[in-house]
Amino acid sequence: MDWRVLLSEIEDSLFPRLRLSVWERVVYYHLLRQTWVREEEKTLCSVAGISSRLVMSDVKVREVLRSLQEKGCIKIEERTRLGHEIRVLLPSELNLTPDAEDPIPDLSTIDFFSGRHHVESLLKRENGRCFYCLREVSKERCELDHVNPQVDGGDNSYRNVVISCHECNKVKQDLTGEEHLRRLYRKGLLSEPEFQERTAALNALRSGELVPQL
Repeated sequence: MDWRVLLSEIEDSLFPRLRLSVWERVVYYHLLRQTWVREEEKTLCSVAGISSRLVMSDVKVREVLRSLQEKGCIKIEERTRLGHEIRVLLPSELNLTPDAEDPIPDLSTIDFFSGRHHVESLLKRENGRCFYCLREVSKERCELDHVNPQVDGGDNSYRNVVISCHECNKVKQDLTGEEHLRRLYRKGLLSEPEFQERTAALNALRSGELVPQL
């Protein structure tokens, strides 16, 4: 096996085509080492074992393994008391080529909150400002906030996740977006025109009109 070619295919084709996160890439390489590098077809490993070697929580390891299997680059063929029997698929087995067209993402299935993978897209959608108070923020100094709180069933879709400043994120807590905007207006932190504009933006967000560009 030509490892230079394989690594190029992984980095240039598999990772970008399947949009693997940093954590997914780390676990994929770890499993690759346990299988193909050792000339083994499969590996038997436990969640705790992966967690210990990669310094990840058990919860994160389970999440990543599930995601890698859903994306088709690993197959969990059996679960036993000793761990998971896993087979790692190479780019050639997935029919991924450098010239293949990027798949059109289904925005409704994308998690815009976990891992902050889409902060830049959301920040651009919000024109570099807090969705609530309109304060200027940067990628490094902003928060992701659920318009409808998670405790009330709010999801991680682009219709519910927005950019906010630290202050709004801290103060809003479990309030809805409407409740937080009204509080900002009552405290004089939003003018009447700003309050009306933010309320309209909130309605547009929920109706799916404010679509981030990936």
